[in-house]
Amino acid sequence: MKRISVYCLVLSLGLTLDVSGAWAIDAGWMQPGVRVWYFGSAGSTTSSDGEEAYLFTSISDNTAQLTHHSGISHWSMPSAETVTGSIVDQGPFWIHPQALQTIAVGDTWQGIRIASMTRATYTYDSFKSNTEFNSIPYLLLPIKALFDLQPQREIVKLVYGIPYMPGYPVWGTAYFDAGTGLCLFNLRLTVYNTVWFLLSEINYNFATQAAFAEDTGPHTGFRSNTIKTKSAIYTSHMLQMLASVESRYGGTLQMWTTTQAGGASSSYFGRDENYCFFGSVPVLRHKLMSATPNYPPENWNAYGEYLWWWLPAATLQNSTINVFGVPMTRTSTSPYTFTAAAAQGGLYFSGLIFDDDGYMTDFSAKDPSIGLDLDVGTLIDLRTTVDGLSYYKNTMGRAVPPEIACRLTLTVISDTAGKGGGSVHGAGNIACSGFGSDPTGMSGTCQADFPSGTDINLYQTPDADSTWATWTASGCGTNQSCQVLMSGARDITVSFPYSFMARVSSSNQGSESLSQAYGYAAQVDTIYGRACTFAENLTLGDSKALTLLGGRDAWYQPQNAWTTLRGKLTIRNGSLKVARLAIKSAL
Repeated sequence: MKRISVYCLVLSLGLTLDVSGAWAIDAGWMQPGVRVWYFGSAGSTTSSDGEEAYLFTSISDNTAQLTHHSGISHWSMPSAETVTGSIVDQGPFWIHPQALQTIAVGDTWQGIRIASMTRATYTYDSFKSNTEFNSIPYLLLPIKALFDLQPQREIVKLVYGIPYMPGYPVWGTAYFDAGTGLCLFNLRLTVYNTVWFLLSEINYNFATQAAFAEDTGPHTGFRSNTIKTKSAIYTSHMLQMLASVESRYGGTLQMWTTTQAGGASSSYFGRDENYCFFGSVPVLRHKLMSATPNYPPENWNAYGEYLWWWLPAATLQNSTINVFGVPMTRTSTSPYTFTAAAAQGGLYFSGLIFDDDGYMTDFSAKDPSIGLDLDVGTLIDLRTTVDGLSYYKNTMGRAVPPEIACRLTLTVISDTAGKGGGSVHGAGNIACSGFGSDPTGMSGTCQADFPSGTDINLYQTPDADSTWATWTASGCGTNQSCQVLMSGARDITVSFPYSFMARVSSSNQGSESLSQAYGYAAQVDTIYGRACTFAENLTLGDSKALTLLGGRDAWYQPQNAWTTLRGKLTIRNGSLKVARLAIKSAL
């Protein structure tokens, strides 16, 4: 089979140096299909969450046309408009890095005069400790990604308008990253209200300078409201969990959560926490909200693998997951249901039900320490909603950059020459089968091209002589399914372990004959025989006490089948117990 390797075409405006020669410039994020999200607050005497999202829809003659969506309180009361900006000068949330080099007092941003301008070099910690960010315990993921790429970055601060001066109804402060031109933080004031926004999401990889497609998971401003109560005699049971997504970068989510719970033996209790979900690892981490200012998300406490209200769609195919540190087993696929493997000591979900997109639709919860039991009984309230999801699906739509072809190449083999194998199916009409350890044994569609940034779901099926394969893709192990991010050309090998016709229990030694297995066996041992035919004469001449269990599958588990010995069985010494062994004369 001919193997082809190609590289992704990365659409970029180039990587250059600014006039000082010190700062790398990357304005390639300004391209069709890239969306930039901002999370913040708006109000006068009271405030509410605010959200903004700008999608680059087209670029012509250096002028970008964007669709601007905005809303408050988790995309309630949303609005949309078309805006424009110059990709080589200024736009609604950027100033091109080259223009930032020469901007000065007296120039304008968004039509408002710049009153002062300062440039400074920051680290992530020194930028985070800025006094204007006191209400933000930590800065959000895309900002941290920039500092992960370059630990010291030049930041340009603009003060626009003149506070309390006639003719300046709007004034504020904006911080721009000198390398990308992105506005990181904007504090905007009027005589009526205050609005601030912080860069919270972008489907552009600063490290690889490549755009990627958004997935259907929860985005900035989404909020899950999970509540379930029941009433019994003299007692009531209640669990409510509110979770708001504050930031997202790639497969990583950062959110705050408020939990209230109460059961038969205690009054309600509540706690505020921050969570960070690392989708590519995966690991869920959490920290009490009061402690988060001193600890970045990657240093929070590990707390299982997945969120309780959303799973990546590929994860629904897994036989086991871990939610809040609790192992759960998939017990149904219609609908997708996961059940806790064992009872726990504190608050935990004993059951979770998800729709086909991975969003939770129902749950059971327990906490023996307070007598909470929402698994049975008459429910008086059951709600699980995701605010913002319908607006994203039905109005905003998924942001997908123009196709940047990245090739996925699969190698599907067995670990044994001439024996075993399996197949892999998935997106892009992938249907690749392999037999034996040589790639020449492959057939079907083993290559496909995908847009850069696409998440590809792949599924493996071992043949009758093999068990679950090992994926070379990070994080997939021997899972039935594997999600692959097409951040570039990918070559993935899927290697199926061959199951020998016989296996010795004491040593796990495999063999292709019963006589050889007998030689490997200990004085007291068990030999497992696959549901296949052994063409040989078997003579037992040693003083071994053996059990021969036949009719086994590739995992050596019992099934309704038989092992056949086509030849003679002679017992001269020792003992033999058998199950599901048929003996036939040799041809």
